[in-house]
Amino acid sequence: MLNWEFAAVLLLILPLAGAFLVCRYRSRQADDVALLVAVATFIAFIFLVNALLSAARTEKLSAVWQFIPWLQVPGGLFGFMVDDIGIIMLAVVVTIGLLVVIFSAPYLSEANRDHPTTNGKGRYYCWLLLFVFSMVGLALSPNLLQMFIFWELTTICSWALISFYDDKRSTVAGYKALVLTSVGGALFALALLLMYVPTGSFEFGVLSLLTARRAGVVFLLLLIAAWAKSAQVPFFTWLPEAMAAPTPISAYLHAAAMVKAGVFMISRVVYGSYSTLTGLRAQYDIGIATITLTGHSLGLVVAFAAVITMLVGLYFYFSQDDLKRLLAYSTITHLGYILFGLGLAIAGVWLGFQAAMIHLLAHGIAKTLLFLGVGSIAFATGSRSISALRGLAMRMPTTAFCFSVGVFTLIGVPPLACFWSKFFLLAATIKLGGLAALLLVLCFTGEAALAFYWFLRVKQRILLEDAPTNTQESPAAMIGVLITLAILCLIGIGFILPFLPLVP
Repeated sequence: MLNWEFAAVLLLILPLAGAFLVCRYRSRQADDVALLVAVATFIAFIFLVNALLSAARTEKLSAVWQFIPWLQVPGGLFGFMVDDIGIIMLAVVVTIGLLVVIFSAPYLSEANRDHPTTNGKGRYYCWLLLFVFSMVGLALSPNLLQMFIFWELTTICSWALISFYDDKRSTVAGYKALVLTSVGGALFALALLLMYVPTGSFEFGVLSLLTARRAGVVFLLLLIAAWAKSAQVPFFTWLPEAMAAPTPISAYLHAAAMVKAGVFMISRVVYGSYSTLTGLRAQYDIGIATITLTGHSLGLVVAFAAVITMLVGLYFYFSQDDLKRLLAYSTITHLGYILFGLGLAIAGVWLGFQAAMIHLLAHGIAKTLLFLGVGSIAFATGSRSISALRGLAMRMPTTAFCFSVGVFTLIGVPPLACFWSKFFLLAATIKLGGLAALLLVLCFTGEAALAFYWFLRVKQRILLEDAPTNTQESPAAMIGVLITLAILCLIGIGFILPFLPLVP
């Protein structure tokens, strides 16, 4: 049996080596090299899953080494940590990475009516595989310092891929994403300094070593950093502009990569410092008054901030004509769902954390299917306009069916993936109790109901009204990816049930 540490090394090194190797090739050769690397990475992930399943239920696999003599950290500085939360994130990163690579081969071609592409495949796959490498490194990080390094690498990769088409719109969008998400990086770095100076540690549970006042400040800095990375209010404006990227990149960016880095970092901190956060009680004198921050109130801050983001994202649904921009605003709201669950967990309802982890995977599958469905539609029709597209079910039945499955999954139709996460989020909110819970339930169910209505309306409009002309199905590889994702929308949640984390 493959040693788990060797599997982790392969999982990290393969996409990095592939990124440098694929630069040498163009067109079909680049497709083959990228596919080979993505498949090998997926196989390494399977070995890692098997290793964790073979370990004790509460055991985590950890190997950490001290590489920098002048930066001494108890237990080591860099290495790997594989546990339930990491495996869930890796499942999203590696699986969707493989499917995006397969989809990209026919998509980046002259046959693409939306954006014909004749060159640049080596550069495209180089940055995509570096993106996979960065996200794998982030998911395997045993502490916040290593996570920060890979966090910053995802920022660079997203900038390069958003700017891939090298026109003015793409360049501006890439720099906007770079600047706004770098705000989060700066605050993350400040939080690292505030935790390391008094404790000498970067561990996920470091909040327990800090005074209550400092722990509250550090967590709020990390939370704002996550808001910037995950496009939450007020940092959300970069994400719709990022739709200038090739659609497979939009799928990876929104479903598995950079935007998930923020919520994943917060989930790591909440899991590692759960008892500290729920039992927090810190007082801050702001001159005119003294504010007492408790774990319950901190959780409500996180939850209500997430609800505000959901409602802001929902507001922009109704003015979008570009399908990709509609999905971008949907991503903003659904990342809010994950933070909403984490807020409930901090307030004392652990079910919220489990619901957030379910939604991390469920949203990843559904949003990848929807983005790649839009990619298939644009490839064949040359348009992403909601007002222009009609009757696609007549000429592109498989794409239309898979897109419908994606819509039904996203809006929470049972028994598809997002139904379960929304159900448990609602259950966790009710379990919270009190007036705050009532307000949260009203906002959450209101957003879900309006999103349900609008996505069904858009689906009916583009799929069922007035058949278009000169349209046919996309290439077989693209259709195969869509069918795979549609199946995962039904059964994908079953794969993470063994890894749902218990109360730490």
